[in-house]
Amino acid sequence: MVNAVDALKLAIELEKQALGKYREAIPHVTNEQTRKAVEKYASEKNQQIDSLHWMIMAEAGQLETEEAPVAEEGTPKAGKCPFSGQLAEMGVDINKMGDMAEMMKGMSHDKPKS
Repeated sequence: MVNAVDALKLAIELEKQALGKYREAIPHVTNEQTRKAVEKYASEKNQQIDSLHWMIMAEAGQLETEEAPVAEEGTPKAGKCPFSGQLAEMGVDINKMGDMAEMMKGMSHDKPKS
């Protein structure tokens, strides 16, 4: 059985390796458009790595959640997680992420045996 946290940690390590190679290539890129594209890609990759850190914390039940003040539209304002506002708009309550992880552990993903 694959542990999601371990798999995500490995993904971060691979993403960091890729980011390092992009950064290594940037000074040697001769085409200006290509350099700008690689710089932009490296910046986006860095943001993806940050998001993966938050996902690991959520999956491991380590997010420090606070009661978020309610915005005028009734949607909670973003808390410490950078994508909590978007998740709330989709109906996902990050305060329950730890509970969902426990629930998912109990579910079997194997096909029924005949």
